[in-house]
Amino acid sequence: MGINNLLNKLEAEEQDFLKSEVLAPVLPGQAVTVRIAGIVCQLRVDDQRFEGWAVLQPLSLKAARLVRPARLSEAAAYLKLFPSVGLIALAREGHRWLALPAHKGDSRFQIERPVPVLLSEESIQPFDTVSARFDGRLFWYERRDPRRNPALAAYLRLSLNEQHEPKDLHKPGLSAEERAAYASAWGALEEARRSQVEVRLAEALAHAGGRIEAFIERDETYTISYHVDGARHVSTVRKNDLSVLTAGICLSGQDQRFDLTSLVGVMREAAGRGRVVRVGNGGLPEADYRRAHPPEEEHHDRHL
Repeated sequence: MGINNLLNKLEAEEQDFLKSEVLAPVLPGQAVTVRIAGIVCQLRVDDQRFEGWAVLQPLSLKAARLVRPARLSEAAAYLKLFPSVGLIALAREGHRWLALPAHKGDSRFQIERPVPVLLSEESIQPFDTVSARFDGRLFWYERRDPRRNPALAAYLRLSLNEQHEPKDLHKPGLSAEERAAYASAWGALEEARRSQVEVRLAEALAHAGGRIEAFIERDETYTISYHVDGARHVSTVRKNDLSVLTAGICLSGQDQRFDLTSLVGVMREAAGRGRVVRVGNGGLPEADYRRAHPPEEEHHDRHL
């Protein structure tokens, strides 16, 4: 077919397209993708606030008018054009849900990390198993999976709320995929919590000019590595109030007089005096230091 014939064919299809109505999923403020004679076009919808399935009237190859919301039967018929995939909802993010596969054995899809599911019901909750349709680019919500017991999702939500670790899940009937989804959600919460802890420690140090490097969390304490005027220090503080348990240098048992913020000034002053006796982290063992210089509160208790 010659170039003129191709252009004429494309023009004819464009004209037919502009005379027709289009069924499509619409997201607030985003263009709708359509294909005309194999060419992908982006239509900007006149109602920028609409979200859902809609019937559109193309105004040009770049714009469309919202005619009406689509009927449920119309949206269902559209979705059936694409392959179905089971997913486990993890967390809502704006106008979408992030989800992991409900069936790892489905070789049609290689999903290694949470994928966005669009236009879901408002009533969807974490760990619900849903059916979605994949159009080759995006996952569109279809319905809840009626075959999955909703009590399992409720159990996982309660367990996460009560901060049970993944190894402590004991509900009969949980699938390997549901356990993997829970572990993913647990990991995200732990990462967020650690980020909050790091911000708290970093702010305490920054008030006096210190800079955090890293920290290790234990049952009741944080062991923090940080820098003061270019020198690296390691100290252990209590979680509840950031009071010092072990400063990391010899303070003759007076470590607990300080908190993390005031300790920065102590380190700066000690460095200005010259040689510093390190405690722990390759210096004097903490056990030896404590025997030689019991914390003041312990020393006081011994003499009551």
